[in-house]
Amino acid sequence: MKNTFQLLAINAIISLLYSIINKFSAYSFLNCAFIVGMIYFLFGLLCFVWEKGFFNITLFSFNKLSQEFQRRKGVLTEDINMTIEDYVNRENSFYLTNSLLISGLLISTITIGISFMFIS
Repeated sequence: MKNTFQLLAINAIISLLYSIINKFSAYSFLNCAFIVGMIYFLFGLLCFVWEKGFFNITLFSFNKLSQEFQRRKGVLTEDINMTIEDYVNRENSFYLTNSLLISGLLISTITIGISFMFIS
């Protein structure tokens, strides 16, 4: 929860600085807050997908290709036996994933709601 509040504060500071630079135009704060919130949300989604192991098979195939190229060049002399189970069962954990998802979704939802209130 501490990281979520820190991310919210960083978003507020960035949005405030951007709106000051734009001389407090009507929607500059909301636009910047929404964009930063969506960046948080997208990075959170990327971390979430990475944690669940979506890219493990891709990393395995690139490592196998790299080893094959090194073996053909003669750089790799020892045979490293990697199995696909080593990559599939690998656990990744990022400590900011939930904070990024929560703060990005919260910021984006609030800014969309405020924008609709300004329109009507």
